[in-house]
Amino acid sequence: MLACALTIPAGALARAPAPGLRHAKGTVTLTGWSSLTIQTAGRRMGVINALTTAATAVTHQDYPYVWAGGHAEAGVASLGSRGPGYTGRRRGYDCSGAVAAVLSAASIWAAGSPVPNDAGVIRQLLQERLIARGPGTPPDEVTLYDDPGVHIFMNIDGRFFGTSDGGGGGNPKGGAGWLDDGAPDALSRTYRRFHILPSVLRDRTSYGHSLTFQLAGAAGLTAGTQVGDRVRIGYSEDRFGTMTLRTVSYLGAVTAAGTVTAITPGGGSFAIQTASGATIAFSTGILPSLASDLEVGDQVAVTYTRRSGVATARAVTVTAPVPAPAPPAPTPTPTPTPDAGGTGAPGTFG
Repeated sequence: MLACALTIPAGALARAPAPGLRHAKGTVTLTGWSSLTIQTAGRRMGVINALTTAATAVTHQDYPYVWAGGHAEAGVASLGSRGPGYTGRRRGYDCSGAVAAVLSAASIWAAGSPVPNDAGVIRQLLQERLIARGPGTPPDEVTLYDDPGVHIFMNIDGRFFGTSDGGGGGNPKGGAGWLDDGAPDALSRTYRRFHILPSVLRDRTSYGHSLTFQLAGAAGLTAGTQVGDRVRIGYSEDRFGTMTLRTVSYLGAVTAAGTVTAITPGGGSFAIQTASGATIAFSTGILPSLASDLEVGDQVAVTYTRRSGVATARAVTVTAPVPAPAPPAPTPTPTPTPDAGGTGAPGTFG
């Protein structure tokens, strides 16, 4: 694949930003039929530092306790469902939603993914081999305390976090926060202890905000979006804090023009030759329909991104279709010739 293709910035072809929208840039961490989650850029740090930073951020946001709050998308406070703290208007976290919000900020739980109850959180982390039974060992310790089906909270390097740890401390609204009250339930045999593996804690991660946008019938805007794509989102926000996606563009995208020279069966990839003679091969990713109407010989403009050496088409515009074959020339009708067998004048017989 040659890299000397004629390219122009995709932004030069983009429309002006829609008025009144907010914007966010980040990496796609989760896609779904009704929502899209991105992680904004953040500095590299150790996993424990990321957990501590996230717990402090949740504490400062002063969310109330909301039954099932934070369960629809990890790291996103929500209205929850009918139960303690539910009003149908305010957003918050319950115990497992709060713990998952902190874990997702350090990439231990998939940001934006659904959150089960406390026992489900423990079960999934065990299956993924991220935790083991028993308390952690200081000074690098992260321990989860779980009363299955009832309650969960956590200890990050000796400091407790959650919606409650049995001591009545923490957020006066009952919501998620640091719990500076001695954590009496940490000593109770009712709670099972699980520690995050030292190998996980020694890793490094990029700490950034996790943002989830509702598609609200605009799923076509993200039809080809994949986990790992770097995007710029335009969104609106309602009075309940719901962010709705309105526009999406791909960071680093460029556009190349040329003639289609090859198309694989099924439309999984195609290639063009630019005016300079360079050849670029494109993958259509999870959207092979991008190439479904192409024909060899079409003049096209392809907006694409490149990652790990693969050029992924994001939009394809046919600027000049392959010329239709000229219709065959009509066969000339033969002109009748006079009978040469008689020489007499009309009306006579020779």
